[in-house]
Amino acid sequence: MLQGNKNDIAKLLPYVSERLQKALTYVAETDFSKVANGEYEIDGRNVFARVNTYATEPKAERRPEKHNDYIDVQFVAAGKEAIWYTPLTSACVETENRAEKEDVIFYAEPQEKNFVTLAAGDFAIFFPWELHRPNCNAEEAAAQVQKIVVKVKA
Repeated sequence: MLQGNKNDIAKLLPYVSERLQKALTYVAETDFSKVANGEYEIDGRNVFARVNTYATEPKAERRPEKHNDYIDVQFVAAGKEAIWYTPLTSACVETENRAEKEDVIFYAEPQEKNFVTLAAGDFAIFFPWELHRPNCNAEEAAAQVQKIVVKVKA
């Protein structure tokens, strides 16, 4: 997992793949206050973005997930949320596999010890070898969030 702020994306670009560069450049250059919820292609199905608004939920109500085919760049444009994460190990128990149609596999409680709190302007990048549990409350109460998930073909 990598994390950072929109203001520092230019520093990261020389060190990542061309597809991740496209994803991060999109995040850096887009004013999401003017973007409606929906899906937007950046480089066909190699790099595309999903813009969504929602209320965060307690950690216990969210399921850990991973993706085989895509890297997630999760960017919070408004609000604040926590994302729990842990490496995928042989101890992780798969509970639902939608990989073929939706590129998502859900897991039983992996007892994550690590989390990142993303406030407006922050992003985190999750790779196929990491479980992540997004959309969690960063505080006790739910928060309204606008989040952009840029999917980058791995």
